[in-house]
Amino acid sequence: MTALAVVLFALGAALTFLLPVWALLTWGARRERRRIARLPVSRCAGVTGPEKRLCAVEGRSEPGPAGPLLAPLSGEPCVWYFSQVVANTTDDGASTRLVWEAGGAMAFTVRDATGSVLVDGQLVHPDHASGRTGHRPPVRRVVGEDVRSARDSAHLQALIARGVLSEKSFDRRWWSSTLSWSVREYVLPAGEPLHVQGRPGIRDGRPLLGAARRKHLVSGRTHAQLAADSEQDVRTGTGCLLLWSVGGPLLLVAGYLLLMLTR
Repeated sequence: MTALAVVLFALGAALTFLLPVWALLTWGARRERRRIARLPVSRCAGVTGPEKRLCAVEGRSEPGPAGPLLAPLSGEPCVWYFSQVVANTTDDGASTRLVWEAGGAMAFTVRDATGSVLVDGQLVHPDHASGRTGHRPPVRRVVGEDVRSARDSAHLQALIARGVLSEKSFDRRWWSSTLSWSVREYVLPAGEPLHVQGRPGIRDGRPLLGAARRKHLVSGRTHAQLAADSEQDVRTGTGCLLLWSVGGPLLLVAGYLLLMLTR
């Protein structure tokens, strides 16, 4: 009986303690639902110049001004890529040191039946994610490895052979603080269906959608799918919030009363 009372009391306390956190998450889901509902999808041809408001378009990814690209590590054809080599060191505790980096900022194009508009590559950069929770751009990670020696990675060997990096960059002396190297690469293929929300601007004389204080969004889902997802998030969050707001205090009181009775 005492063990049951402790379990009920602890569970009730945990649910009650988490109520404000869940309420905050539910409020965020409601805000996302309103944001999506208030922002209709525009035609790409309708994006003509700088504006202060967000703009949303849908279409398929195409190469930007630089034309079709090949990712430098994997050789994958794409319209955007981001490649990086990082050394994992013991300097000042566990830390990282950038060895080499390429891409991540080039603009690509989204095209619909009416025309095309440029999209700032920073909107899909994996290290510059949008503040919009639950949304991730549809980029693919084509390289992801951790190696203790450059000899263990064909990608690092290729960079050394091309003269991009020197073999001395990967020497490990007895006094070296480097433990390993992380190699990663992300690509956005051509023809990928995209929903893009960003702030309209101009780059090199062409309309462009760019960042908007972390409110930008690049998704592989359509406006209707995003609206349905946000509606489901609100329903789930509201239901859990109601259940926890009733169940948490009840379990807390029940556990407390059982503890008193067992004394």
